[in-house]
Amino acid sequence: MKLLGCICLVAGTAIGAGMIALPITLAKFGLLFSAVLMVGTWAVCYLSALLNLELNLRAGKGLPLGALSLHFSGKKSCVAGSVSLLLLCYSLLCAYIYGGASTLVSLEGFPLSLGQSICVYATFIGLIMLCSLQKVDVFNRFLFLGKISITGVILVGVLWQLDFLSLPVVPQMNLDFKNMHTALPVLFTSFGFQVIFHTLTNYTNNDSVMLKRAFFWGSLVPVVIYLAWTTAVCGLIHSYNAEMFQKMVFSGVEVGEVLQALCHISGSSIMHHLTWAIGFLAILTSAIGVSLGLIDALKTKHSSLDNHFVAVTATLIPALGVALLVPNAFIKALGFAGMILSFMALLLPMYLLICANRGVAKPKYWYPVLKNPFVLVVIVGYGLWVIVSELCNMFGG
Repeated sequence: MKLLGCICLVAGTAIGAGMIALPITLAKFGLLFSAVLMVGTWAVCYLSALLNLELNLRAGKGLPLGALSLHFSGKKSCVAGSVSLLLLCYSLLCAYIYGGASTLVSLEGFPLSLGQSICVYATFIGLIMLCSLQKVDVFNRFLFLGKISITGVILVGVLWQLDFLSLPVVPQMNLDFKNMHTALPVLFTSFGFQVIFHTLTNYTNNDSVMLKRAFFWGSLVPVVIYLAWTTAVCGLIHSYNAEMFQKMVFSGVEVGEVLQALCHISGSSIMHHLTWAIGFLAILTSAIGVSLGLIDALKTKHSSLDNHFVAVTATLIPALGVALLVPNAFIKALGFAGMILSFMALLLPMYLLICANRGVAKPKYWYPVLKNPFVLVVIVGYGLWVIVSELCNMFGG
C-alpha cells in the first residue's frame, strides 16, 4: 500500500495544471509532434528522478536540494539549491492557486469574483496541509483515483463525438524556434514531481527499489493521461469550436475559457460537471504535492518554521499574493517554474553528482544507468534548452 501511495503522490503531483495547460500550449504543434514532445520530456524527467534519488540515497536520508548541495558541495551550492527550490515551489503554487480559482469561477452562477475565489482556494489548500502527512497521503489517494476515474469516464464519453479523420494531427503553424520556446518550459513543468524527492525518500525509509518503481510508474501514468486528454480536448474544440481553437493556437486563453468550451460542447449536464471536476481535481492534487515539498523545505530554514501552522502559512501567503496581483498568472508562472525546475532538477543535481564522485575511485551507484555518458549529456542538454527557451520568453527574443 505504501508503494501505491507513493505512485499516487508522484502522479498526482505531476498531473495537475498540465491537464489544461498542455492542450492550450501544444494546440499549435498538432497531436503527432505533441506526442513526441511529451514522451521525450517524460524520459528526461524520469532520468532526473533517478539522478535526484541517487543523491538522496547517498546522503543517507531525504534532504531538500539546498541541504543536499551543502552536503555534497558547500555553502554556495546550498544557497543556489535553496533559492531555486523556493522559487520553483512558490511559482508552481501561484499557478495552481490561480488555476484552481479559475476553475471555480468557470461554474455558471458561481457567486465569487476571481480574487475572492483565489483566497478561498488558498485557504482550502491550507486546511488540507494542516493535517498529518499520513492523512494527506490517504486523502490524496482518493483524489487521485477519483481524478483518474473521472478522466476515464470523460474520455469514453467524448469518443463518439470525436471525428478521428479530422483530428489536428499536423502542426497548425511553422515549427520554428520561437514557437518551440514558448511551449517547452510549460511542458517540462507539467511533469513537475521533482519537489517531493526528499519527502518520499524518508517516507519509504530509503528503499531504492520502491523509489525507482514509484517514480517510474508515477511518471508514466501522466504521459498516458496527458496524451489521451490532449487528443480529446484539441480534437473536440477543433471540430466544434473552431474560433476557440484558433485562439488557443495564436493568442492563448484562460483556464476557465477552455473548461467552459468543453462543457458547452458536451451538451450534457453530467459531462458538464465531470469536466469541471477534472480541472479542479487535477490542479488540487498538484497543489498538495508541491505544498508538501515546500513545507518540508521551509522547516529546515529557521527554527520558527518548525511550527507546522507557521510553515503552512509561510508556504501559502507569498503564492497567494502573486496570484492576486499578476493577471493571467497561470501560464506565466508555469513557464517561469519550468526554467527554475530545469536548473534545480537537472543541472544542479548533475553538478552535485560530479562532486559526490570526486576523489572516489569506484563510486557505488544505486542506479547504474547514471554511469552512461550519453544519459548525462541528454539531461544537461535538455536543461539548458529549457532555460534558454524561458529567457527568450521573458525578454521577447
